[in-house]
Amino acid sequence: MTGPHVPPSGDMPASLAARPRAARRGLPIPPVNVHPDPHGGTGTHVDFTTINTSTSSHLAAGRRCSLCGESMKYRVAFLGTPRAAELLRYTDPPGHPGCLRAALTLCPHIALARHRRARADRPGGGTVPPGAHGDKPDGWTLGITRSYRSMVLPAHGFTVYLPAPFRTVHAYVYGPDGRLHPATGTA
Repeated sequence: MTGPHVPPSGDMPASLAARPRAARRGLPIPPVNVHPDPHGGTGTHVDFTTINTSTSSHLAAGRRCSLCGESMKYRVAFLGTPRAAELLRYTDPPGHPGCLRAALTLCPHIALARHRRARADRPGGGTVPPGAHGDKPDGWTLGITRSYRSMVLPAHGFTVYLPAPFRTVHAYVYGPDGRLHPATGTA
């Protein structure tokens, strides 16, 4: 399925294209967006606005991509705000560089300047980690490195990911059309 945010499968890594798809938009469902049934049942539900911290911590500990679930071999990538790249501290887990590049166009929250996440008080609205302000950045930074470490913050209920210094950095900003574009003068 293709649509405003879903490129043809050939435009994304095969491991991401092979993921189950959400019925509403046809987006691949990352393992970190699958959550236990909120009503205590045995099933699961998909929430694109919230990361399942147990799953993301488990995947990161096993050096597996947060978007496709497959093993990350040599290079790993982090996608976040320019400030997260500056501090080398992320609340979102790592992934394959190709999977995170695909997220730049697949994820409406990232791809479109005007797209907003649902408020936390709405069903399926997700939560913002403690210390995060929740405001949408003017752009995003994709950093690629070889290694990282994770630090669980049990008092806050989430994990912080600490990449080694980036070997490659790509910056993206919103253009006049409201869509994300590579920033000029970046690698």
